Amino acid sequence: VWLWIGLCLSGCGGDLDDRPASLAYIHAAIIQPNCTSVGCHSKFTASGGLRLETLEDAYFGLVVDNIVVPGRPDASRLLYLLRGDEVPRRMPPDQALPSADVDLIERWILEGAARNYRCARESRASSAPSASYWP
Repeated sequence: VWLWIGLCLSGCGGDLDDRPASLAYIHAAIIQPNCTSVGCHSKFTASGGLRLETLEDAYFGLVVDNIVVPGRPDASRLLYLLRGDEVPRRMPPDQALPSADVDLIERWILEGAARNYRCARESRASSAPSASYWP
């Protein structure tokens, strides 16, 4: 009985975030609703030259352009911006992200900031008939 009660209590009120630390999830749940408005990182304004509308834009803008350093949250400028540690301002500027969202982004970075999606070019190439298809 005590073991059962202990197991039930250990799962209650825990601070574990079971959301996936993947760019696909982070982009859909956090980046798109908070960072891609017309005045920020959309294709229309690309504030600071950074576009975040698509997964490809987000990956290349964050990882390839070194705003995120895979495996190194301490060296990733994105986290300083999200936490408001970088002057002149915090991102997003209108309202801070919940700390759980920033922690999830940090976990993605710590786990290597994997791309973990297929870009449109790869999808089109893999769906094209192979040369052996044609008689």
